Amino acid sequence: MQRPEFVYFDLGNVLLFFDHGIAARSMARLIGVEPQDIKRLVFDSDFQLAYERGELSSRDFAAILSEKFQKELPFEELMVAAADIFVPNMNILPVLEKIRSLKIPMGLLSNTCDAHWNWIVQMKYPQLQGWFDPIVLSFEVRSMKPEPEIYRLCSEIAEIHPESIFFTDDRPENVQGAIEAGWNGHVFTSADRLMEIVEAW
Repeated sequence: MQRPEFVYFDLGNVLLFFDHGIAARSMARLIGVEPQDIKRLVFDSDFQLAYERGELSSRDFAAILSEKFQKELPFEELMVAAADIFVPNMNILPVLEKIRSLKIPMGLLSNTCDAHWNWIVQMKYPQLQGWFDPIVLSFEVRSMKPEPEIYRLCSEIAEIHPESIFFTDDRPENVQGAIEAGWNGHVFTSADRLMEIVEAW
């Protein structure tokens, strides 16, 4: 493909690996229930989606869990249990460096929630230090991939025509949404494969 004018990256399983199972186990330990109970309530329902869409605040999230399990929960500990699920993808750093060397600006587009983002900022992962502007987060803009609105918004914020944007995400439906919005897209499988694409620009 022709060299893009702008690159948007997904966050989860591209820049940082994550596992919701860790959150389910950690929250279950804190609350005194089984991980499957957390999985059913949070991840197998619309609960987490509402949180990532910004329809629920972190306080709302904690209050719903407290009410559901009839237990007063320490808020800060609950947020850590929910968010300490990330491992940095160190292999992506050379790709970021290569794109920067081509003088192509980069942005971040992520379906995420307040607890996860606060944790990521606190941890100062190198993958999130100074690479991306703008940073578009679903819970802040009240829209999620693969909805058309979020891609339109990202194009406007970057001030780049859709056809000049390249996007990589590990979820095919999110890449398809980007393509339908006029972007160029790549389903992320590995940093090595993405580097091959970037080196061809």
